[in-house]
Amino acid sequence: MFSAPQRVGTRQRPTIALAPGRGVVLALGMALLAACAGPAAAPQASAPTAAPAARTGSPGAGEAAGTSAPAAPPAAVTVQAGLMLSASDTGFFVGLDQGYFTEQGINLDVVPIQSAATMLAPLAAGQIDVGGTTLTPGFLNAIARDVRIWAVADKGSTPPGFGYQGIIIRRELWDNGTVRGMADLRGRKVSVPSRGSGAQAALDRALRTAGLTADDVDITLLNFPDMEAGFVGGAIDAAMVIEPFLTSIVDHGAGHLWERNDEYYPNQQVAVVLYSNQFAREQTDLARRFMVAYLKAVRDYNDGFVKGDAAKREEVVNALVQHTPVKDRALYDRMGMPGLNPNGTINTDSLAADQEFFLSTGDQQQRVELNQVVDPQFADYAVQVLGRYQ
Repeated sequence: MFSAPQRVGTRQRPTIALAPGRGVVLALGMALLAACAGPAAAPQASAPTAAPAARTGSPGAGEAAGTSAPAAPPAAVTVQAGLMLSASDTGFFVGLDQGYFTEQGINLDVVPIQSAATMLAPLAAGQIDVGGTTLTPGFLNAIARDVRIWAVADKGSTPPGFGYQGIIIRRELWDNGTVRGMADLRGRKVSVPSRGSGAQAALDRALRTAGLTADDVDITLLNFPDMEAGFVGGAIDAAMVIEPFLTSIVDHGAGHLWERNDEYYPNQQVAVVLYSNQFAREQTDLARRFMVAYLKAVRDYNDGFVKGDAAKREEVVNALVQHTPVKDRALYDRMGMPGLNPNGTINTDSLAADQEFFLSTGDQQQRVELNQVVDPQFADYAVQVLGRYQ
């Protein structure tokens, strides 16, 4: 368990309660289930300010493109972001520490959330404005039933050299030779954070290298922070783990790293930045300014970890030490870091491939057109403001 980061801003949302070590307690869970039980009309959009053209039906669709940032941000507004405090949340943390959100008139309030499953209800209800997670079948099933949530930018992918997620084998099983690869996992307990998640889709890819699928293992659900205890207690035999939890498990001797995702599933779109419909439609200008701050921070990350700028890298590590559970600075020299697209581009081919996996398992009931999920207009706006990153 770990302490939540310092919360910025004072806006209260009384239907979300935080309890130590328990994540977000949702008062609107039943309301979301009711919303997902049948088609419902999408909320009416208020008239947004100018933005890059977007797909039909998306927030701000058909508006003229803006070419510069607002002349002066209005009075500071609190934006709540539900995050799992992983390495792929770097853009939020750097933007917070470097004042990029403040520049845009935003107080960023980080709400620690345990899993994608517990992020869905508050996003759908507008209790939080922004989220960062995998597009799970739960999200896609809700979207198919007219619950509006928008994937607006990349928040973690696995280009070569950036395998920030990987498969860990319980140390005892590796050391005694019981498990040496995917073929040895048949019938064993393998942990992912949620059924039908992007982590399970990646696990399926890895198992297929040995002629198995995810159906050939005993899927055990654990949140990333709880996986180390699962290894120590012998409750799981392997797990799909994200950084910084992956390196922590290996360093503590609880598990052995088999392979990272960029080796067996390169360029997977592991996570995306999500906007609530209320944030995107009713606070469109604020949502655009948020993306400017976010991509400015992501570019610092790329300067440090792709282009080798030592000062920028130090700023990023400082932010990760401050805001994630991993406080040992030396770990960041050994961790697999996430790919973060400096222009915010989402790999829709990867999302489409994972959707086919979700449909094949039955976790997703209905195919969703990705242009009803992915809305690039906010990232496009930020790129117009900041210029295209080379």
